[in-house]
Amino acid sequence: MSITSIADTTSLTLKRALDGLDRRQNVIAANISNLETPGYLARTVSFEDSLRSAARQGSPGSAGIALGISQTATRLNGNNVNLDNETMLGIETGLRQQLVISGLNAKYQMLRTAINGR
Repeated sequence: MSITSIADTTSLTLKRALDGLDRRQNVIAANISNLETPGYLARTVSFEDSLRSAARQGSPGSAGIALGISQTATRLNGNNVNLDNETMLGIETGLRQQLVISGLNAKYQMLRTAINGR
């Protein structure tokens, strides 16, 4: 059984947010692993505005997850990965993932309560 068979807009929005956050964590890991790669430009992930708009329209699954290239200045080797920024973004993203998972757990707990009657 997939999430869509028992999901409402809230559950689907939380699921899509988790998809975007997961993608961001992967991109952060790739950026950090390429910290010293000459010419490497840091990647970015954005999805919040698209998700907000799609959720308002009642179709959060249609929200896009956009990959981009950081426009920050490069070092002499052409690389623009900033370890401090990536580390902080990774921590923030991890905290957001925990929050979304807590929301999904609360939603499913309500379903369990409704099904079990307690």
